[in-house]
Amino acid sequence: MKNILILAVLSAVILTGCGNISPPFKAEQTTVTTAAPTVSAAASSEAESTVDEEQVKYDTFIAEFFDSNICFADTSTLVTEAMKGSSFENEIDNSNGVNKITLKGSNGGGMIDVLCIDLSQSDLDNDMEYILENFGDYYFGQTSAQMSGITEDDFVSSYRMTSSVVSKGKYQQYGSVQKSDGMATQFGYTETYAVLSENKLTVVSGAYLSTDMMERQSFSQLMSQFVENVKY
Repeated sequence: MKNILILAVLSAVILTGCGNISPPFKAEQTTVTTAAPTVSAAASSEAESTVDEEQVKYDTFIAEFFDSNICFADTSTLVTEAMKGSSFENEIDNSNGVNKITLKGSNGGGMIDVLCIDLSQSDLDNDMEYILENFGDYYFGQTSAQMSGITEDDFVSSYRMTSSVVSKGKYQQYGSVQKSDGMATQFGYTETYAVLSENKLTVVSGAYLSTDMMERQSFSQLMSQFVENVKY
């Protein structure tokens, strides 16, 4: 699983119609690596250099993505359909092109971001799979970071998939969380689903954390409702 982007929040982007969109602020990442005694300093340095190069490439793509000629499309219909029958208390903030849904249950809470980015006028020269993988990983990192106090070690299951057929593709990554401090257990679920079709990138990304395992299950089912309503 890629490093989680701790403080980046996409809903803070500044939308100025179709055109360049200022990228969100991103805090520096710190990766702690414990080298085995048998690993030489040269090998360790080479590995760190490779990681740095990959991170630079990744950051460059995100910057170019938000600096290209893109704009947000409306997702209110998608949100309305997917939220029908939801048992969670919710508030929806539709601003800066992102439908941000705040969810509250009896024993926990979470959020779902829903957005659609029109790439028809974009000057990005990356292929579809590259865009899906990088933007999907980027958003999954941000969303996972919404679960306060949760680290990669707390994930008990995870899945990541990217596929493409002719002129459309989809990305999906999700993970379940279970963390106990001896007094109580927290159950969490986070998922990012993205579809790139007809030059539109639709993204649904959410995270939920609760002391009730059934609430986690209900949230997972709600995310499935969103996935079913994303055209592919």
